[in-house]
Amino acid sequence: MRLHYAALFSFLLLTGCDTDVAPKPADDFVGPIQVQALESREGQTRKLYLNFQDQGQYACSNYGLGTRYERANNQLNFAFTGVVVPSGFCLTSTGPARASFDISEFGAGTYSLRLQAGSRSTTGTLEIQKDLLRITSNDPSIVKAPLPELRFMPKNIVWGYATTMLPQAQASVSVLRDSLQRLGATPTTLTPGVYSQFTIAANGLPEPPQVSAGARALLLLANYSGSPERIQAYVKRANAATPGLNLWLNTSGI
Repeated sequence: MRLHYAALFSFLLLTGCDTDVAPKPADDFVGPIQVQALESREGQTRKLYLNFQDQGQYACSNYGLGTRYERANNQLNFAFTGVVVPSGFCLTSTGPARASFDISEFGAGTYSLRLQAGSRSTTGTLEIQKDLLRITSNDPSIVKAPLPELRFMPKNIVWGYATTMLPQAQASVSVLRDSLQRLGATPTTLTPGVYSQFTIAANGLPEPPQVSAGARALLLLANYSGSPERIQAYVKRANAATPGLNLWLNTSGI
């Protein structure tokens, strides 16, 4: 059995703390606790985290959520003990208290959760499959999971959209897809659901962005294992060659 204490979220911008604002007592947090899975990538390596936060708004956005964590085989125990005031520096925007746990090394399977917040406790499950993660809590008044299912981002994926007011004859999805295919990208669709970078709609493509009246969003999703620079160079050429076209493609999944 291993015992760990919560690692705190950190942000890039470090600034001084407003010392006129009194911090919350260390044993005070605002429930219910919220849990959510997060996926990120380091190159081709997937990283998975369970992130917890309370409902409070504190003087610094890097307040920690004190958490005792134990794992015994497929049993995971989390006990939330209170708010931890940051030491050393304060991120001056307000925010909840947070804790994060790396579960990247967890194998596929179902894990039982025991979740304790102060004097109240509940149970739940964490299910990890090849292509998705599910998390449940049996008492949302203690711990809630607002996004209970997270689908994993596939490797070698390019996605994005073009927004335009140009007529169909001047800007179409088929023309953009043909251009991407000439670069070696193959149009694809994904299983509907919530992913770390987008939500896939029932048609297998990312949900469209909001556009102004009269504008269209042309959705693009493709498998691609070539150079990201070639894709971004094509984006620049397409936007320059077609005034009124605003093409954007995300290549972070390559």
